[in-house]
Amino acid sequence: MQQYKYQKFIDELREYPDSFEYMIVDDYENKFTFHRTECVQMDDCFAQLIEAGEQYKLVSVMFMKEDWSIRKILGFLAEHQVEIYPPISDSFVIRNTSEIIDAKLFNGQPLVLCKKGKQSISLNPINLEEVTELYER
Repeated sequence: MQQYKYQKFIDELREYPDSFEYMIVDDYENKFTFHRTECVQMDDCFAQLIEAGEQYKLVSVMFMKEDWSIRKILGFLAEHQVEIYPPISDSFVIRNTSEIIDAKLFNGQPLVLCKKGKQSISLNPINLEEVTELYER
């Protein structure tokens, strides 16, 4: 089972000269009309977002080769998840997690990196830093 999971991750991994890209949305370049991507740092990786209508959508996760090997990426993907949520002002629950590693707001949308687990953790977006202006320069 673990071998199958890793193979699925490998199938969704693209390699570039200085980075790897794990595809969350296959062929996003052709599925969506967008002008640019936004790469938001989440701990040691980067969430790649595109503007889809009035909200942003998470399409991939980028890993810089100087920090990440394929083996390390596979372990990370097996144990972590990155999610973006619709804009919300009230607390909300993140299910199937054990720990929130990084969380911030991008264009009012909670962007969360967490470790997979069996708990539910409540997160209040009011406590998160809005980082949109840092990335849209």
